[in-house]
This record gives sequence, C-alpha cells and structure tokens, in this order.
Amino acid sequence: MKWKLSMIGLIALHAPLSMANYEQGVSEYQRGNFASAIYEWRQSAEQGNADSQFRLAGMYERGQGTSRNAERALKWYQLAADAGYVPAQMQLAQQYLSGNGNVKEANSETAAFWYRHAAEQGEAQAQFQLAMLYLEGRGVEQSDIEAAKWLEAAAKQGVAPAQNNLGSLYENGRGVDQDYAKAFDWYQQAAQTGDAYAQNSLGAMYAQGKGVENSHAWATFWFAISAQQGNEVAAENIASSLKHLQARRVRVETANIRAGNSTDHEVINKAQQGDTLRILGSTGDWNQVYLPEKGKLGWIATSLLE
Repeated sequence: MKWKLSMIGLIALHAPLSMANYEQGVSEYQRGNFASAIYEWRQSAEQGNADSQFRLAGMYERGQGTSRNAERALKWYQLAADAGYVPAQMQLAQQYLSGNGNVKEANSETAAFWYRHAAEQGEAQAQFQLAMLYLEGRGVEQSDIEAAKWLEAAAKQGVAPAQNNLGSLYENGRGVDQDYAKAFDWYQQAAQTGDAYAQNSLGAMYAQGKGVENSHAWATFWFAISAQQGNEVAAENIASSLKHLQARRVRVETANIRAGNSTDHEVINKAQQGDTLRILGSTGDWNQVYLPEKGKLGWIATSLLE
C-alpha cells in the first residue's frame, strides 16, 4: 500500500512539472528561442504531455531549432494522437490521406482511422472529411448512409461544404429519404456563408421550384453571386432564368447603375437611353438588375426607368 501511495504522489508531481515545461516552451518559442523551446517541450513530452508532443512534432517537421526529422515528427504526432489529442489526429489523417508530410506514402485506411477518432470527439472538419471518404469509398466501404450521418454532424457545426453536400444527398435521396425542403434549407445555409457550389444549387432550386416556390429572380441572384466567385456552371445557368424577368427600358440619356440601393454607393456601370434592363426586384425607389456585360448585380433608381 505504501508503494502505491508513493507512485500516486510521483504522478501528481509530474503533472504540474509537465505543464510548467510546456508553458516555458511556449514562452521560449514566442521569443524565437527555438532550441530552448524544444528542450522544454521534450521534457514535458517525455512525461506524456500531449500539447508538448504535438508542438515538438511540429518543430521536427519544420526543422525549427533542429534539423528536419520526419521520423521523429511522426513519432511525436503518433504519441499525441494516441493520447486523444485532436490536432495531432487531424495532422496524421491529413498526411496519410495525401501522402505528404512525414509519412512515406498515402494510406486512406489510416487516414480514415484518425479522422474517425477526431470526428467522434466532435471535430467538425474531421466529420466532414470522414463523410467524404464514405461518399467516395476511400479507406472505408462506400456508404451513403454513413456519409449522410457524418455530413449532418459537420453541417450542424456550420461547415459550409458539409451543408452543401448534405443538401445534395437530400435532393437526390442518397443515404436519406429524398426531401427537397431539407435540401433547400441546407443549400441556403451554405450559400449564405459564401459557398459558391451551394449558391449555384440554391439558384437551381429556385429556378425549378424544388423545395421552394419558383422564383427566377432569386435564381438569377444566386447564380450571379456564385458566378462572381468563379463558378462557371452558375454563369451558364443565369441566361435560362434571366429571360423570365421583367424588362424595363432606361428613359434618360445616361443612367448610373450603382453597387447598392442609394446614391451613397459607387457607380459600377452606366446605361444609355433605350437600354433594356432585367429587374430582379425592387426596394423603395430602387431596382436590382443584372448586368450581363459586367457579370454583376447592380441597382438603378426607379425614376430613371420607363
């Protein structure tokens, strides 16, 4: 019994010492004393501190304060990952998936193993990556059901690509019951955070009236927003909805088209008398239009139109 008590006391002593070494290592690193940081983190890492193990691995990987050593970097990432340290698990997963970094070759199964460990601890990006592996059947048996499960977990944490892909599964009934309303909802969430693929998909839902009332105005809007980010498919989709919008002619000799719905906004283009503009919608005394020659959305005052 005395022996057990002494061991408990020894473990309790190591914990604060380990943390002290870790914090001292951080301080040395911030001052640019990389060799000293390595010394402190090694002391802490050898006592099982996962933060220090991860930091030490990074130093060997980058060759900071020491020569680059992929084998040692991998060793310390592995120890930290084995201890349940999510950043280390993500690092290993990414390197095994790509075959870059400290690993000798790509291994999708090992990548999936570490993504799963991180995903089960709630890491959103790991959940998304694991879902994509299930969709593609890389390192795991292909399963739309498992993909949908992990995409939903990541989507609920705000990962836009996960929201977009989950929307696609609901739209096509893959791994889940087909549900256009849910597809629309997930596309919309991703689109509003700037995902160009989701913006195009949302435009298509509006254009086809799937999961939402048909609206070529909203379809044009989302196609245009997506196209502005370089999505060529969205750019091609604009014409099919644009032709359905109300057309109005410019009645004055020259009309300013602005970036926003007030004269406080910059002029982004000028229209000439008789030019036809397609109207997406109106607010107050302003109309939103799409400018095909510029590939942009703009605003024009109602008073300038016939």
